[in-house]
Amino acid sequence: STSPPVPEHAPPHRVFFMMMLLLMSLVALPGTGAVSAARGKHGHGEVFEIAVVGPPLSPLHSLVMVGQELCLRGHNVTVVSFDERGRQKTKKYSPACELNYVSLGPLPLSDEAEQETMARLSTLVNSSLTLMKEAAKHVFSAYFNAMRDPFRKVMEAGVIKPDYALVSLPFGQVVEVLDEFGVDYAINMPTILVPPISPHVAAYVPIPFHPVGLWNRSLLDRTLVVGGNYLLHVLKHAAAILGFRFSFMPDINPTGWWGRLVIVNSIPGFDYPQPLPPLVQYTGPVVDVARMEAFPPEVEAFLDATPEGVPVVYVSFGTVFYLSPERVAAMVNTLNSDRYRVLWALPKVQQAGLPPSLPESILVHHWIPTVRALAHPKVVAFVSHCGGNSAAESMSAGVPIVGYPQFGDQPAVCQRIADAGAGRTRPAGCWVQASDVLEVVSTPSFAKRAQAISRLFRKFGGVGKAADMIELGARGDLELMVLPTERSWKAWWQLGGYETLAIAILLAHLCVFVTFACCRTCWRCCCRRGHASAEPAKEKRQ
Repeated sequence: STSPPVPEHAPPHRVFFMMMLLLMSLVALPGTGAVSAARGKHGHGEVFEIAVVGPPLSPLHSLVMVGQELCLRGHNVTVVSFDERGRQKTKKYSPACELNYVSLGPLPLSDEAEQETMARLSTLVNSSLTLMKEAAKHVFSAYFNAMRDPFRKVMEAGVIKPDYALVSLPFGQVVEVLDEFGVDYAINMPTILVPPISPHVAAYVPIPFHPVGLWNRSLLDRTLVVGGNYLLHVLKHAAAILGFRFSFMPDINPTGWWGRLVIVNSIPGFDYPQPLPPLVQYTGPVVDVARMEAFPPEVEAFLDATPEGVPVVYVSFGTVFYLSPERVAAMVNTLNSDRYRVLWALPKVQQAGLPPSLPESILVHHWIPTVRALAHPKVVAFVSHCGGNSAAESMSAGVPIVGYPQFGDQPAVCQRIADAGAGRTRPAGCWVQASDVLEVVSTPSFAKRAQAISRLFRKFGGVGKAADMIELGARGDLELMVLPTERSWKAWWQLGGYETLAIAILLAHLCVFVTFACCRTCWRCCCRRGHASAEPAKEKRQ
């Protein structure tokens, strides 16, 4: 007999050498070249040139109000956006100080095309992931692709020469242009911190397309949230190292966030408390009610005519999401009540579903300043889609929410409100229920919790703190607050512990390999020894 065949393997020293080469290739990541080191510059004296850049979607008004505060402090502020819509928003939200305006050209998506797209997307609310993908593809990507080149031409022509810039989601490739011209910038986060866009979010924070609560999660929920966040974090950083450009959603690129001031228009307590870098600053809503436009006369008259003690419910689903005529008609019937009155902000293009005459208890107007409405003492509840801006403004005013999220970050925002006990929420796509509204209006605990959150909001500084931080950024003072791990890819790899993890994995594999090699050698020796002892016995029998 012969010994059993043993498969051939590369010598142990050769395998170890190849693994060490792999590790060294990871350690030899680029130093400072991988991440921009643009920092703020000194202006002439203490007057800075500030650029406010963003598409004319709902987050722009937060930027404009911060720009107004900086303008009142004597800085030169220029808003850069698209066409007349951006100009009108700039004028509407900065009545106390006139800001400069530069247009990037016509809207990349016409009002009609945008409305048609949103109407089509409104039929997909039962699939949050599909809806988010379609919105990014047909709405946000249009702005991503249209902003970079016109903005670069504006910078090259010297139309603006900013010392510092303020951008908001979605910022697209605008930050790449700012990097090219050595201009530091701050990112305004108009909503809560949500993965995978923000690279700083804790692993236990739910991902938008799986908006479960923080508590009482199943094992599957915990695996999807924590495991999904870790996987997304590693994949997007690995993709950035390999030079992937994230053209479908540039905001995901972690290098766009590294070393930058991030102004979050929320607070811990409304957002999930979590450990964050020093450059991530909560401010609460960046609004100033005293400097906002007044109510339209008919809205003012409706509120004045509401008897004392009769609650008013404010209703608004924002300007982006489309309410179908059938849904509008159903909401009129649902909201008609003798227990409260209703003030409803509904864009003109969505008013086709209204009946010829409305009940006396309901007033519909195409534009109502949300912050001013929520601050009115007669408004006791807010029926909302849980957009990040409006939800934070509601909590800041101490007004509980009846939430009906649609897509994006809205289910996650609604879930945080429910977890905080400051309102009721339904799954994405649900229609307004009269019982939900009446419960929030008549249950004191919701208002009590919202008022507690409001007291916290007032301690975070609002628009004044946002302007303070931008002034520090323009002077270059925030350089001292940059995390060491955000200064280069090499620093991220080494100081973030990934080098140690790679060595540990290498050693674990080496131990397994050595153990296998030893067992293999022992098995071979035993087989040979058995074969050698069997030969004399065989000869003796013969």
